[in-house]
Amino acid sequence: MRLVVIGASGLLGREVVRAAVRRGHAVLALGCTRAPAVPPGVETGRLAAGDLAGAERMVLDRFPDAVVNASALSDVGACERDPALARQANTELPGRLAQLAHHVGARFVHLSTDMVFDGTRGPYRSTDAPAPLNVYARTKLGGEEAVMAAGRHGACVVRSTPILGNTPGGDRTPHERLFLDWKAGKVTRLFAEEVRQPVSAPNLADVCVELAERGNLSGIFHWGGRDAVTRLELGQRIARRFGLDPAGLVEGVSHADIPGLPARPRDLSVELHPLSGKLRARPQGLDEILDGLEVPRGCEDWWRARTGGDVVRRLEQGLDF
Repeated sequence: MRLVVIGASGLLGREVVRAAVRRGHAVLALGCTRAPAVPPGVETGRLAAGDLAGAERMVLDRFPDAVVNASALSDVGACERDPALARQANTELPGRLAQLAHHVGARFVHLSTDMVFDGTRGPYRSTDAPAPLNVYARTKLGGEEAVMAAGRHGACVVRSTPILGNTPGGDRTPHERLFLDWKAGKVTRLFAEEVRQPVSAPNLADVCVELAERGNLSGIFHWGGRDAVTRLELGQRIARRFGLDPAGLVEGVSHADIPGLPARPRDLSVELHPLSGKLRARPQGLDEILDGLEVPRGCEDWWRARTGGDVVRRLEQGLDF
């Protein structure tokens, strides 16, 4: 299969490239803000978030069998500051990609977010009515609608929960940001009433590639881990996974403790059916997800001093990107 991965310089996009290569597919990996680092033999390029003309040239020149769009403007604050850019990246580009994929007969897999819901009545089914609370969530919902309008019978939208994983720089994912706080001597304040259902990047990537391969599946689906936890509990379990005492590293906070806090979703747990019953990939429990996390690069000495442990980096030689 000829597969194009857009957003390949990000955490999930990198893992989609790796999963596709393992399964023997020919991959074109496109970064948005920077060129992606990829395994040997994988072709790379760039596609900016608002470059609709570039998207058209890429698809019509390549005629891929499938396209996976893992790109987004996901910084909630940045979306509030620049809603026009958020619409370009999160609504207009996915819609145009879905149109182009439909035109050439390609499968299209688009990544969306659990934040399209307002968090008042989780767990959510994929058929529940969305109610986004901010610009990021509204533009992601707009992207879903554009994708489904353009390619309903050949497109999949996957609403993902928060993604856990390892990055080369050690500063982008939830556990890496926690480590940076702890290394700096900070106690991280985490909401005790916000419930999420984390997923691992490699597991979600396997789902994306399998959906790209499966012409008999289309529509809007949910994917995440099996276990729903509060943000506070997640921080505590991350600390314990690395042999650290959560006391003094994380503390619980409530929405009421922060004056003027914008509305935030409380319970974004999701039901994984029907997709979990249709794929070879299986949802992971939180312990399995946490076991795949590594001490972030740059935090090894701090962690050794706290625990006396040895750092083992599992990123494969030649695939550390």
